[in-house]
Amino acid sequence: MVQMTDFSVETVVIGAGVVGLAISRELSNINGEILVLESEKDFGQLTSSRNSGVIHAGIYYPENSLKSKFCIEGNILLYEYCKKYNILHRNTKKILVASSSEQIQIIDQIKNNAEKNGVRNIKKLTKSQTLQLEPLIRCEESLLVPSSGIVDAVSFMRSLEGQILDSGNMISYQSLVSKINFDGKIFTLRVLDNNNQETIIKCRNLINSTGLYATDIANKIEGLKKEFVPKAFFAKGNYFSINKDLGIRHLVYPIPNKFSLGIHLTPELDYSVKFGPDFEWVEDRENYKVDINKKKLFINEIMKFLPDLDSDSLNPSYAGIRPIIEKKEKSKRDFIIQTDSTHSIPNLINLYGIESPGLTSSLAIALHVRDLLE
Repeated sequence: MVQMTDFSVETVVIGAGVVGLAISRELSNINGEILVLESEKDFGQLTSSRNSGVIHAGIYYPENSLKSKFCIEGNILLYEYCKKYNILHRNTKKILVASSSEQIQIIDQIKNNAEKNGVRNIKKLTKSQTLQLEPLIRCEESLLVPSSGIVDAVSFMRSLEGQILDSGNMISYQSLVSKINFDGKIFTLRVLDNNNQETIIKCRNLINSTGLYATDIANKIEGLKKEFVPKAFFAKGNYFSINKDLGIRHLVYPIPNKFSLGIHLTPELDYSVKFGPDFEWVEDRENYKVDINKKKLFINEIMKFLPDLDSDSLNPSYAGIRPIIEKKEKSKRDFIIQTDSTHSIPNLINLYGIESPGLTSSLAIALHVRDLLE
């Protein structure tokens, strides 16, 4: 941890999740000192390390949405980054399955939406074609998405952290922002360490990328009108896993439900498999205990596309919580990247509702934030 005394930097980024780290790494490439403040003991301890680790293609999101734009751009950037810096990843491709004849129409709608968004080379597969790719998977038809994959999210974040530090910039863990003032030009942050010692930090640019706590941080900024701070909601997702190789090499997704992409199958980098997440609205942002009572629900959902599931081998794995702005259907939720054009405070950028596909979008969001500050 950086031991801090009262000082000034050009830019403070609050939050060392994957998006905060990506932004900080991008800003490290331009002039001015960067300081990253993170309340946890290490990077990516919350949403960023408790997701599926999927590189999304961008097939679901509405045309012209931020999710669509940043996911498609970020997909390319993330693969390039992983190859350049030797981050463990795999271009598994994805199979989106229609488990009934009624769902085939939805497959067609998703394909059309994906093509409008600019996702290339997606292809409909018949039942027999799907079986040739994945003999254990059952469906009526499917959609093959070639640009989907998986990534070691922790290794990716560690690489971002390393580049920030190698550039001479700073990351301070266990640093809790308690109050933020703005005098018209300079932000003054009061920051508490784990011994409750206070440091005063001044900066010209302030970026709030705190995920689950983004609205909490925004509400600590004096002068930011409450009407510009959206109400936050939280959704918990459980994961179950099978710690052996089933021979399945593709991501396998069901048709999305109203609020999420559904309980899907992710082949891990070591070829074990995990299933999830489910979706449950919660009030508690800190309860990461897997609800073992969900096992029956998981079995029922998984067996719709994997009927030979060995349910005795299915064990609770981990859980994650995502920040959501407004209780809208999945297809109607978008990222919010709020600037002074909305809240009238110069050089303040608040990022709200950065849920899936935040990991895939991170490098594209970083470029966007850089452009906003230039």
